[in-house]
Amino acid sequence: MGFADFPFESRFVTLNGHRLHYIDEGEGPLILFIHGNPTSSYLWRNVIKPLRGKYRCIALDLIGFGKSDQPDLDYRFLTHYQYLEEFVAALALTDITLVLHDWGGPLGFRLAQQHPGKVSRLCFMETFPFTFDWDEFPLPLRPVFFAFRQERLGRFLIINRNLFVRMVLPFGVIRHLPRSVRRIYQRPFRQRESRYPVYVWPNQLPINDRQDETWQAIEQIEKGLRRMSQPMLLLRFRPGAVLGPARIRWLLDQIPNLDISDCGRGLHYVQEDNPKAIAEAIGQWLQPPAQTDTGQSPASAAHRIYQSDDYADSLTWYYGESGYGNALVAESPHGLIHFDFCDHKDDAVTRLKQRFPDACLNEQPTPALLSALENPGTSHAPLHLCGSSFQRQVWHALLDIPAGSTRHYGDIARQIGSQARAVGQAVGKNRLAILVPCHRVTRADGSAGGFYWGAELKQQLLEQERTTAGHTP
Repeated sequence: MGFADFPFESRFVTLNGHRLHYIDEGEGPLILFIHGNPTSSYLWRNVIKPLRGKYRCIALDLIGFGKSDQPDLDYRFLTHYQYLEEFVAALALTDITLVLHDWGGPLGFRLAQQHPGKVSRLCFMETFPFTFDWDEFPLPLRPVFFAFRQERLGRFLIINRNLFVRMVLPFGVIRHLPRSVRRIYQRPFRQRESRYPVYVWPNQLPINDRQDETWQAIEQIEKGLRRMSQPMLLLRFRPGAVLGPARIRWLLDQIPNLDISDCGRGLHYVQEDNPKAIAEAIGQWLQPPAQTDTGQSPASAAHRIYQSDDYADSLTWYYGESGYGNALVAESPHGLIHFDFCDHKDDAVTRLKQRFPDACLNEQPTPALLSALENPGTSHAPLHLCGSSFQRQVWHALLDIPAGSTRHYGDIARQIGSQARAVGQAVGKNRLAILVPCHRVTRADGSAGGFYWGAELKQQLLEQERTTAGHTP
């Protein structure tokens, strides 16, 4: 099945006398994909292909886009929202996991806030459920979008010259878009009059110099973020275009139940750059975690988790005494990223530098670092899992092993669909001692197995946890 293929059956629903196109593939828990400007359900094709084996995947074309009708409407944000709301009602959709991009983000967040009983989870990428200033807008695109927002010039560039579809879309992708893909995106906008919906969206952006009804609606979304109880997953891409480090930190502060997954390289239309990583992140996030006797996953109950392949920004660290020996602990702005037992401070710092050669290291005894040293076994601090996608999958499985229990390497392998040897290698790469409890993985023959920080410490940790949990060694 090729990169450009769209092997899905077209379906239509009539709303207010106009047809909306959508696809509805697979069976299982429901995922609703919502696109932005100037794309369509076609954007999600290579994300849906691997997910439709386990999930019911619905992707619609917003009114005026893709294969949906292009009636004479104002195409403002609230008009699009009305059609989305009626689409969800017409298909009687409930227990929805929203997957959102670009303008699909504000639309989906508004739906989740106004219908919390229907929307159970949200995954979003390269979108803006908030208002912002021009200085946050991507610098290379500021003059272009400023021109788009001037009425006569914007109409000439977008409607007469089709510049948004012909230039902004392909330049929003790192990889070279095949001609066959570009043609499909261009197909709905061959006539000048068909490009009006594309023209409206840049003029609806919630930039603070134009506080119209759309700005006010998105400001209400922004103000409601703290009250949203749904679990959320933010997919981060490098370099990205919309969500930079400062805005991601802001989202972490605003959204109570937010996980972040680093999906590698991508610019803005990230579904064209890295669809496999998106599908894997969504599938891993939606996969039911292991349960404790209380029916709750220890990982989800105890920690907020941020994920990335690597890390090259600032790290704060501190070396001191813990209940199990001297250790160096470090944190990124997202959470604890490194906990390393080591008898000598200089050796510990050298190991930290070897692991993060491009990071800026700052020695400072922050409250989070001191707390982690004092009580590593009971810390509920946010964690930053830094490693490959497979390593992070294994580490998530480790987080779900209850204290006082152990799992064999083969158990973890069967849980995630891998091999015991590969699991063992990923366990050995863990550098968040105790916090990510790799000491709870043992060999099938009953022996303790290896441990980066030594077999004696591993046995000490296991015996203490068994005693505390009421188990005998």
